Parts: sequence; C-alpha cells; structure tokens
Amino acid sequence: MKSLSVVQVNTLIEVVGKHSERDALMFRVAFNHALRASELLSLTSSNIVDGFLVIQRLKGSKKTVQPLLPNERQEILALAKQDGLFFPMCRKTLWLKMQKYCHEAGIPKFLAHPHSLRHGCAMAGLKGGMAINELQTYLGHVSGSNTMIYLQVDDDVASSAFARAVGA
Repeated sequence: MKSLSVVQVNTLIEVVGKHSERDALMFRVAFNHALRASELLSLTSSNIVDGFLVIQRLKGSKKTVQPLLPNERQEILALAKQDGLFFPMCRKTLWLKMQKYCHEAGIPKFLAHPHSLRHGCAMAGLKGGMAINELQTYLGHVSGSNTMIYLQVDDDVASSAFARAVGA
C-alpha cells in the first residue's frame, strides 16, 4: 500500500481548504488520527471526551484514545457541540472528493484514496521516531504483524536506500 508524504498531505489540505474548510478538516483529522474511511465518517460528538478523540477501531482493532491536535482542536470542539455526524457523506463521496482534490494538488492517481492518509500517518510516525509498539497502539492494531504492513516502503524509497547503501 502506498502512502502520502507529510508534504503531500499538507499540499492536499491546502488545496482542499480553498474549496471547503469542512473537507480540509476532514482530511486533517483522517491523517492526524490514522482513521479508516468508515471510522472518519462515523464521528459524532460522542467520540469527543475531554479534548480527546475516542474511537473503537474497525476490522477487529482496539479502541484508541488520542488527544485532539492543535491544527484541529478548535474546529472539532465546535462540531462536537452539534448533533449528528461531523462529516455526513457516504464512503463513495469521500473517495470522489479525494480523487478530485488529489488531482488538483498534483498527487498521483495511485495515491488518491482515503486509506493513503492512514498509511501516511503511519509512515510519518515511523519517520518521526515512533517505536513499532507505539505505532501499533496509535493505529489500534491488536497484532504487531498488522502494523508491519503499514511500514512497507515504495519503490522510490527502496531504490534510494539501496543507492545510499552502495554509495551510488
């Protein structure tokens, strides 16, 4: 699975913000908390407890409790004062928005799917120094082997690493 880089995520959110602040928040929250599409689209005020995002992860994963980050906190707390879904749309609409915004941001089509935000979060955490067990907990994985899937690198990264290793 391919992931978006932090630079690509920031570019994407900047482009999205020109169209919709709510959509920009949606993509920011998905990245910040490594949310699957269904997890993201199910968020309501019941998921916000004392400044934390509390969510039962899907696909047999654990519940996670993560602090709201500064770049989302105020907007999420405002949404939590309202009834209903934070991002009321279906998975297909989310996917179509991701396709549209990634195209406008110059992000390759093979990265233009919501799950690439989850993978990008995992890679950013790893590159930022998170230990595997910390990343496993953040992603809500029961098994460390599930976390390892998110650590796969793409061909460009692998090729660059090899070139550095052999001094090329």
